[in-house]
Amino acid sequence: MRRTGHSYATSNRIFTRSRPADFLRSPLIVTCLIAILVIGFGAFGIISATQRHAAEVAAQEQKDAQKKELAARIVHPTQLGTTLLPASTPRAEWKQGTLPHLYQTDPAWADQPYAGGTVRVNACGPTCLTMVYVCLTGRTDMDPARMSAFADQNNFAPTGATEWSFMTSGANMLGIQSTQIHPTRESIENALAGGRPVICSVHPGDFTSVGHFIVLGGIDDQGMVEVFDPNSPFNSARRWPIQRILNQTKACWSFWV
Repeated sequence: MRRTGHSYATSNRIFTRSRPADFLRSPLIVTCLIAILVIGFGAFGIISATQRHAAEVAAQEQKDAQKKELAARIVHPTQLGTTLLPASTPRAEWKQGTLPHLYQTDPAWADQPYAGGTVRVNACGPTCLTMVYVCLTGRTDMDPARMSAFADQNNFAPTGATEWSFMTSGANMLGIQSTQIHPTRESIENALAGGRPVICSVHPGDFTSVGHFIVLGGIDDQGMVEVFDPNSPFNSARRWPIQRILNQTKACWSFWV
């Protein structure tokens, strides 16, 4: 009996080795890759949102710290007899480069005459210019009473209110240079950045029910302004949004020596 070898069935199918590209074209793999990308982008978005939130929290903490620092500098009223009156910066502490807090209602000069009334009622303009005068010159010879007398003597308050010319001509007579500037954020920022304090004439609003002058002493990156209100230690104890001040401003001047 003749031995025969094994017989193998033949086929027309051709078998080939799988390639990486074929693997990547698999619907299941494509779906998985898309899911991974979606999850990855989602995670990136979550991380970005978390970072934004952290930045916002840090910014708010910085603002809160600034508020606390400002609160520590509040000009507290001082007890005088049975009446609470705001305390101005003591004359011994007046110095060049620093705006003192001076108030019309300070008993040292509140009842002195000015513009047909008193410093207490009418002398917001002279009190503001006194603050600027002290800051720019470092001199202590002019307080609100003397500044008011100077304004009266030179007819800067003929109708019971301080004329705007007092902020230019009056200042020049005292050896201080000044110019009227546009009531815009840019103009005020430029003046304050150059060490030039600004006086604003404001209409009824946050600071007055009639008309008033205030001093601006500084502005931060958030546009918050340091206000020196000669009639209110409470307005002076906080920073004000620059736009809120501009909405009430009729005119403003910058000063230098």
